[in-house]
Amino acid sequence: MMTTLYTVTSLCAIPLVFGEMLVGEGGILYGNTDLNLGFVPTVLYCVLITISILPFTIFHKKDFKTITPITPFVLEVVSLFIIGVSMLNLYLVADSTVEILSGDLSTVRSDHYEGILSPADVKALSMPAIFKVIYYFRAATILALPIMFYHICFDSKPFWYIFLLFFASISSPIAGIQCADRTEVVYYGLMFLFCLLFFGNYISNKFKRIMWSLGIPIGLSFIVYFIAVSDARFNTDDGKGSAAESILQYAGQSYLNFCYFWECSKSDNISTEREFPLYNHYVKKVDSNKEQRAKRSGKHGFFISVFPSFVGDIMLDLGVLGVLIWVMVFHLVTLLIIKRPHRESFNVGEMLGIFFMAGVPIFGIFYYRYYSFNHSLILLMVLFIYFFSKYRLVYK
Repeated sequence: MMTTLYTVTSLCAIPLVFGEMLVGEGGILYGNTDLNLGFVPTVLYCVLITISILPFTIFHKKDFKTITPITPFVLEVVSLFIIGVSMLNLYLVADSTVEILSGDLSTVRSDHYEGILSPADVKALSMPAIFKVIYYFRAATILALPIMFYHICFDSKPFWYIFLLFFASISSPIAGIQCADRTEVVYYGLMFLFCLLFFGNYISNKFKRIMWSLGIPIGLSFIVYFIAVSDARFNTDDGKGSAAESILQYAGQSYLNFCYFWECSKSDNISTEREFPLYNHYVKKVDSNKEQRAKRSGKHGFFISVFPSFVGDIMLDLGVLGVLIWVMVFHLVTLLIIKRPHRESFNVGEMLGIFFMAGVPIFGIFYYRYYSFNHSLILLMVLFIYFFSKYRLVYK
């Protein structure tokens, strides 16, 4: 899956270059007159991505047979907490979602980028402090997705419990409607596909029929929403071309922008807020937000909030040596979780660890996913479960 994603997106750069679709389009930093795709950045781009995805290639799905449980209450507590966060999210978005979808999505997007609070954000301001803290974990609701598949395949739960986990898993795409966002829809679709490939052999025929029955209308709804937002985003921008052309530009720009970062970024502008968001949030009081990115764009001399792939983001933040070290650490940590090829079983903690790590290269065709304080809370939740798995607090 990962190899296919990077092959397809890299090939999308070809029609962008030869079709002269670069100037001012879709976040591509290069113009048609200054294109410079050097040999060194091209090789570095390929090598860094290859090292990152290599550990996942040693996993042989045909040998994989089961996922062993941990102490029951640990996973149940985490699952119920995630479901609770999703219910809080529903409370915040329920009043305004239909109105937003039936309105002008282009205006909704522009209001978001101008810093105007969404209806859900306004509603959240009136919540008690404890609920505001809980709502920080909204990004972690994506963990309901692999947990749901685990219960479907290896630890039978009532249908209502499975449905609640599924509903929890789509919290971020639902919340994204508040700002006419497409990112969460794409991310969810990619991670759902990863889970299908990981668990596919162990989904019963009964649940396959249920998935087809529910998945087709929900999937079509997401696709219609994505097309509507894309059309509103691009067809209102003079000189930007059609929505289809701009989607192609989004898909193919990571390699191009990586080369631009290599050529034009200033290596002395080291910044770690995306790689260590918890530390920077609490200790240095710095977050990877709109203001910080604008500040860094000024230092580099170009707009940095584009799609350069995850290795491009990290190279911009840490420099060439820094990204080499980061990728090697990522490679080794992933190997430690997977441990060896031809494994017949994983425990729940390892399963979630693989899911978390896989999110980096899978969505990394665009940018580094776990860049924010909120997203780093996913890691804390995974480490919590992994701790109990590591120390074998299992039931028999």
